[in-house]
Amino acid sequence: MVLQMARTRAQARRKSGEGRSKRERVVAAAAKLFLGEGYGTTGMDAIAGEAGVSKATVYSYYRDKASLFAEVMHRMCEEMGGDDLEALTGDSPEATLNGVAVVLVQRLLESLDRAILQRVVAESNEFPELGQKFWATGPGKVEEFVAGYLGEARRKGTVAVKDPGRAAARFMGLVSGVYLLPILVGVRSPPSEAEMRRDLDEVVAGFLSTLRPRPRG
Repeated sequence: MVLQMARTRAQARRKSGEGRSKRERVVAAAAKLFLGEGYGTTGMDAIAGEAGVSKATVYSYYRDKASLFAEVMHRMCEEMGGDDLEALTGDSPEATLNGVAVVLVQRLLESLDRAILQRVVAESNEFPELGQKFWATGPGKVEEFVAGYLGEARRKGTVAVKDPGRAAARFMGLVSGVYLLPILVGVRSPPSEAEMRRDLDEVVAGFLSTLRPRPRG
């Protein structure tokens, strides 16, 4: 009975592996090695071995290591931009910006945990398009949403902001600055859910205090 169960599990694993295309296996293997070992020390032989394919197969999909690295990082960056930001719009600026702040920090913490941000920074001098892709698919989307929201809130009279774009950039700096640099340099650990919400409530309140419409008269 035990032997039969083991065979069944082995068959299931084989079927699972077969269900992924060779190209997807190459990308998954490259992601594991690039993030774990770094770009410079990872060779195409190692990627082929990790993926369980020949090196010729890897080269049939990607002309060189640089193009494979770009594919891996682009996919990871796109994963960071998966939330529907419009769904975060609440019934007040406080509710909306608190929701946005939480999503932004969660994305940044995930990128740190998976070493995506560290690797993008480390490799962006040689591959500047990676940094551009990371920004465009992650933080850039958030900043664009905040700028649009503040512009609409100004038209409704709920905030007083001269330049929504600049205000959105300042918001991004305030929110990301709470954790990003201290965690990057290793002087603090990621916050608990309660700590994060408490800190971001204070950040958003302080930000909005500078945008309150002044009473007339």
